[in-house]
Amino acid sequence: MCGLEAYADAAVGSLGIEHKKRTTIGVELAAKPKLLLFLDEPTSGLDSQSAWSIVSFLRNLADSGQAILCTIHQVFDRMLLLRRGGETVYFGDLGKKATTLINYFERNGSRKCLPDENPAEFMLDVIGAGATATSVINWHDVWLSSNEARKLQKEVDNIHTEGRNRPAIGETFTNEFATSWFTQTRLLFGRNAQAYWRDPTYLMAKIVLNIFGGLFIGFTFFKSKDTQQGSQNKLFAIFMATILSVPLSNQLQVPFLNTRSIYEIRERPSRMYSWTALITSQFLIEIPWNVFGSTLLFFCWYWTVGFHSSRAGYTYLMLGIIFPLYYTSIGQAVAAMAPNAEIAALLFSLLFSFVIMFNGVLQPFRQLHWWRWMYRLSPYSYLIEGLLGQAVGRQELRCSPVEYVKLNPPSGQTCGQYLEPFISSVGGYLTNSDATSDCNFCSVRTSDQWLGNNFNIFWHHRWRNVGLLCAYIIFNITCIYLFTYIFRIRTKSLLPSFKRSKKA
Repeated sequence: MCGLEAYADAAVGSLGIEHKKRTTIGVELAAKPKLLLFLDEPTSGLDSQSAWSIVSFLRNLADSGQAILCTIHQVFDRMLLLRRGGETVYFGDLGKKATTLINYFERNGSRKCLPDENPAEFMLDVIGAGATATSVINWHDVWLSSNEARKLQKEVDNIHTEGRNRPAIGETFTNEFATSWFTQTRLLFGRNAQAYWRDPTYLMAKIVLNIFGGLFIGFTFFKSKDTQQGSQNKLFAIFMATILSVPLSNQLQVPFLNTRSIYEIRERPSRMYSWTALITSQFLIEIPWNVFGSTLLFFCWYWTVGFHSSRAGYTYLMLGIIFPLYYTSIGQAVAAMAPNAEIAALLFSLLFSFVIMFNGVLQPFRQLHWWRWMYRLSPYSYLIEGLLGQAVGRQELRCSPVEYVKLNPPSGQTCGQYLEPFISSVGGYLTNSDATSDCNFCSVRTSDQWLGNNFNIFWHHRWRNVGLLCAYIIFNITCIYLFTYIFRIRTKSLLPSFKRSKKA
């Protein structure tokens, strides 16, 4: 009907003015106008051919039963002419070169229209609507007593009579929207996917950030060994990988807010689809791309740092799947309550600073004291514990030559005899137990000892951490819907009114 079949897969921004106007009309038709379709100057900015094409399109819609009210200053075939005060002077066909209109006025006492005179200027001059024109004839009374008015009134009466004689027609649609919620979500998901594909800058920035970040972190801590310093390097490699969630979350907030603005300005007033379908589609469209980006990050980062291949599965689950689900949900939850991208970035940075400061890396758990409740509240505490406990836990550590503690036992004792009580209580090992001098003592024997004593990280918590992070993700997704409803959908104040009601 809209004549846009040849442009079905084209971006709207690439269309010409005529086809953009056709698209706009089609969008309004899809929104099911209850009474009529209103258009303000639909032919403005068009050449004569395009204007005629648009008007012909509107004519076809009207002939199909769609009520249309539009203002237009170019081509039209019927006219309602009003004088001052809103009184009807003429309503009907214009005829070829406005001959029907001119004959009506000449037949009822007006002057003759000159051959080269503009019909529009003629009719305005005749009814006294020009700048200096006057008229002694009351053209409103002439219209009321004319055959044209009686014929028109008879046609209106016939329409009313025909309508009263027709049986009542029930509503075709009983729902608020034309399609089901699942259909709305599916179509919106496809629209968002197509928009991302047509404008690859956002996706390329996401992919490049993950690849570059993974390689940069990986080569910064390249092939870290199973020593105390190597384990410390692996800890910071994991910590820095999680820091990438800040720019990645800020990236996804921009398209989220842009799409929401389009919905609020145009598509929500037209009731094209539900806001919950929009939020769902925006969250779902981010998941495959963010998981893909985190997968690239994992492959560029994991083996470069020097983690063991036998432990890659769980680590990928946490970094390649749980991690993108978390930062996607928290980023959109913050954006849902922000009016623009700048405020969203500010709120996210403020929130993320607490998450990072109290996750047990920058300030170990045993040094937090009163702030330990923040450690337990931070989701990154469980993310880093899961990643580090799996990647480093349950393995033996060997001190490098510079990490050994050199000491001499008392006279008559070997290194093993002197340090055996200490090693039994706190751990560690000796490389020369039988020596009587220059004991080489390493303070840690296993990674679990080092992780538990210094960072409160335990290998056996790994599946508990997966469950807790899933709970955080579900909470964040709930907040996306809740904040959108509170800050963007709900119009009434959430606070109760404290004003006293006036007594009658």
